[in-house]
Amino acid sequence: MSGLVQRPGLILFCLAILIGSVAALWADVTPEMVTAASVVAIIAIVLGEQLPLRIAGRVIAPLTTAPALGLILSPLSFGGEAPSAWTVLAVVWLSILAGGLFARARGLSVVEGSLGSRFLGMVVTTLLARGIVSDGQTLVEWAFDERTHSALGALGLLVAAVVGGLVERGLDNVVVWVTERGGWRHVVAAEVGPLAGISAATVATGPLIALASPVLDWAATPLLTLPVLLSYLSVQRVVTTRQALEEAVVALSRFSEITGLTRVGHVQRVADLSVAIGREMGADVVTLRAIERTALLHDVGQLGLREQLRGGATIHASTAEEATMARSVARVIAGTPQLAELTPYLDQVRTPFRRTREFGEHIPLPSRIVRVANAWDDITEGAVSARAQAVALERLHLGLGYDYDPEVVTALERAVASR
Repeated sequence: MSGLVQRPGLILFCLAILIGSVAALWADVTPEMVTAASVVAIIAIVLGEQLPLRIAGRVIAPLTTAPALGLILSPLSFGGEAPSAWTVLAVVWLSILAGGLFARARGLSVVEGSLGSRFLGMVVTTLLARGIVSDGQTLVEWAFDERTHSALGALGLLVAAVVGGLVERGLDNVVVWVTERGGWRHVVAAEVGPLAGISAATVATGPLIALASPVLDWAATPLLTLPVLLSYLSVQRVVTTRQALEEAVVALSRFSEITGLTRVGHVQRVADLSVAIGREMGADVVTLRAIERTALLHDVGQLGLREQLRGGATIHASTAEEATMARSVARVIAGTPQLAELTPYLDQVRTPFRRTREFGEHIPLPSRIVRVANAWDDITEGAVSARAQAVALERLHLGLGYDYDPEVVTALERAVASR
């Protein structure tokens, strides 16, 4: 049981299996329901599971969600009685499950938590659209009723799709929050940007497919899923470019270790600790990214020194050596516009905190955090013993308010204590 608690994504997946299995048992599929439109939608759902999108630490499948919502919200009367909510839900679940199994057979990784939250969001949409009867009609029946204004019907379908989409994103965020044990502010901030854009486009496409299905029949799914596909390709390109930049930063950060200028593992430890401090201080995703990159590149400037620092520790560097390192790192990243914003952060890592108090100089948060994290690792030399940490903390307290920001040091104490 404790294993399940530690893996909230698995809990969602098990819940999805349970609901999907019940739906399959209660489903009543008739030959009349097997139409070109339903077959195309099922194929689209299976194919969509082969193209998941990894962004901001989340895994979504917009090319699965859009046709699935279209199927859920379509009238599906087929000249007779409309299928029940259980029947539609069973078809969607079996299609998603088949797509996931096919992806696993192809060697692709399937994130159970994301698949579970995706289906549970569709469960909510199905419940709203087909499971609740008011005045003898479900939402879908009301939306396509000749007496209902077309705009109101479309709005009703959109509301059902949006609520399901919010449930999916909420469950996904709960999994991330429990797994990473970070603050809600950090988790929710990740939803802003490309992830929010493609999620909104996906949710809006489902009702469009449903509204177009009586006219376009089976062609509604591929035609109206095309904008989602184009959005998917655009976002995928952004994600690929960002990933390539991150890999370049990591590779560049290792130069000082490869050349023997710094201790092995120092840069990564400083980066990890800096991010932990940033989270303790409530930094948003953009600031955390700047903090991490600053930490990864803070020692690159040592490549410009004529003589190696003792133990590679920058706390032993003189003012002249600090200036040389700042100029060196500026030259290294000068040709990379995507990293140009890091120049002031890297330059002011060497600036003591007293300059804020005495001269009112603004030292960016990433610089203050990396300065403290770097000093901590220089003193402990990577040791995690209580004695090493006590010595490091004592040294930091001696420079409190002079070399180091007291607020950052306090956040460091919390971050170290929570490890």
